[in-house]
Amino acid sequence: MKFTVASDISFAHSPQASPPDALQGDAFRQWYAQGDRWATEGVYDRALCCFEEAAVLAPEDIEALVYQAVCLIHLELPQRALAVAGRVLAIAPDHPQGWLYRGVALHRLGRYKEAYASYAQVQPSSVILK
Repeated sequence: MKFTVASDISFAHSPQASPPDALQGDAFRQWYAQGDRWATEGVYDRALCCFEEAAVLAPEDIEALVYQAVCLIHLELPQRALAVAGRVLAIAPDHPQGWLYRGVALHRLGRYKEAYASYAQVQPSSVILK
């Protein structure tokens, strides 16, 4: 059974009122915003669910994927974080946070040489940590 957080997310639009793309964009923004709130509060399991829902609606959205990796690292699931960081880098090969969180995941897995190679791909001025 998949845990989802839907209590704070309302879908008040009717299909007649907005085209499907607008509805999808609204739903994405709502899931993403709720995930951001949960992450800020340190409730990473719920935040992860929200970011996963957002990524279903916008699979190429880099930030939703980056936040998934962050949540997975906090939840001590580095193998999954590594896979998500790989998805980020498949979409945007030079994305600094993709390389950073790939490195963190590899580090947590004890794969230090690969971790340091990932860290080396990050330009220090290009990453803003939250």
